[in-house]
Amino acid sequence: MSHLHSRHAGVNRTGLAIVGLILLLAGAAALAKGLGLLGARGQPVISGQVAAFASRTGWFWPAVAVAGLVVELLALRWLLMQARRNAIRHLDLEEDPGHGATHLSARAAAEAVEDDLVLAMREVPAISDRPGATGTEPGHGPAGTQGTGRGHGAGRGRRAPAERVRARLGGAPSAPSLALAVVLPDESDPAAARQGIQNAVARLRRSLETDRLPATVRMHTVRTHH
Repeated sequence: MSHLHSRHAGVNRTGLAIVGLILLLAGAAALAKGLGLLGARGQPVISGQVAAFASRTGWFWPAVAVAGLVVELLALRWLLMQARRNAIRHLDLEEDPGHGATHLSARAAAEAVEDDLVLAMREVPAISDRPGATGTEPGHGPAGTQGTGRGHGAGRGRRAPAERVRARLGGAPSAPSLALAVVLPDESDPAAARQGIQNAVARLRRSLETDRLPATVRMHTVRTHH
């Protein structure tokens, strides 16, 4: 599978190089003609014969527009394919082909880690709940009553659940990689969130019975209070 991926990458590079060379030559020819290096300066890029044919043929310019639209759609399809190519549909859980083949849906695995992360992020405390945050310490309020400061009183135990969690498995079925995107409220404790993410990734590795699952994590925060 990795060999197939490398072959696709080589074909893409070759195709891009050819298209780039054609566009470069076309641009250089148009520039040279505009500067008078290819004929009289100021001469139209389209020859008189082509212009006359276009004016006599009503379908010429609509056909050019349709052709341009088709090329644009093909280019868009190619770009979408490049964006999806790194994604995989299943994971190969059996390393030895002689023992058979065991496949797991990559989407199912990604959804499982997403659900796990949602639960893990619910346990992430707010920054104000960190030890030493501003507030009255429990047991140190007036007359020995428990304080109600933001850090250890009424705000203690308040959680900041994730706004959005996304997981995607890419690479090769036999050597997958995990990409995570987690959006948290700005009041979340980033250290606790990172620890929760690491624990969720570790649980996924254990469930897949592998330690070869590189993970890329992107954490973002969004403003929740003004």
